[in-house]
Amino acid sequence: MMRNVSLRLPLLGLAGIMLALLGCATSINSDRQSVTIFTDPPEATVVIDDYLHVIAPGTVSLNRKSDHVAIVEKDGYEPATVKIERGMSWWVMGNVVCLVFIVNCIQKDRRDGGYYAFDDEIRVTLAKRASEDSPTPQLP
Repeated sequence: MMRNVSLRLPLLGLAGIMLALLGCATSINSDRQSVTIFTDPPEATVVIDDYLHVIAPGTVSLNRKSDHVAIVEKDGYEPATVKIERGMSWWVMGNVVCLVFIVNCIQKDRRDGGYYAFDDEIRVTLAKRASEDSPTPQLP
């Protein structure tokens, strides 16, 4: 009888830890990530998803639940459109600890955003706009 009680306590503790770790990546990552945007030349205007505005270099907090689109502009340069795509976060590997609950862990992380991660830095190089003042070649 004493042997059964001594085994139950560690098993209950292990089960509690496994339940607490459901959605491991979301617990570590949260559903947002800071991303720093650099431009060449610096001080370009960056508009993400038509509502987040920053002057580069600048850091923004992006929701991990979807990809984002940034439009980068600066006078004298062609505007650039950059897709900020998410990939799998390495913290998802922590779901292996859940073993029995791994499918639930991954589903929760995908739903809550912890499954995904962006590059921490985005670098954009703008092309110089062709001068409008340059003479037009004459045809003979």
